[in-house]
Amino acid sequence: MSEGRAYSATLAKDLLRVDVGGVSYALEVSRIREVVNPLPIIDLPNEREFILGVSEYRDEVVPVVDLRRLFGLPSEPPTRRTKWVILEAGGRLVGAVVDAVLDVFSSVANPHRTLPELDEHQRQRGIALAYRYGGHLVFLLEADRLVEPGLRVPADELSLLPSEAP
Repeated sequence: MSEGRAYSATLAKDLLRVDVGGVSYALEVSRIREVVNPLPIIDLPNEREFILGVSEYRDEVVPVVDLRRLFGLPSEPPTRRTKWVILEAGGRLVGAVVDAVLDVFSSVANPHRTLPELDEHQRQRGIALAYRYGGHLVFLLEADRLVEPGLRVPADELSLLPSEAP
């Protein structure tokens, strides 16, 4: 590989920046299957408030986690900017609802900063690191930790399809 190509490969845009409640977060592009507009949801009775339910995505039934609710923010109705980020974690797919998808950027071109232990909810939010990008802090979310609540949806509830819903 030539020196120029090696340099450009290290500057690959490997983080997707999203907005949740006015705060910028980043997700690793390598963990993202696709970004989609919200799909129809099947409500799961007695599920935790941040699990919106399940949805059919490309012939798979995926749990849908609302990041606003997971982060303790009030829920808001979807807008044209609301997106689902379909993440791969734990051998399954999970939809993560974000207020907006903003752009992609390079973790190499924007060195990370280690975060202090903020509070007991930091683990629940899955915040790993921070980057300075576009003049603002962007918090990297660990996909495995972030989608953990969606992976705990019982398999028998995941198998509900619209025609089988009560």
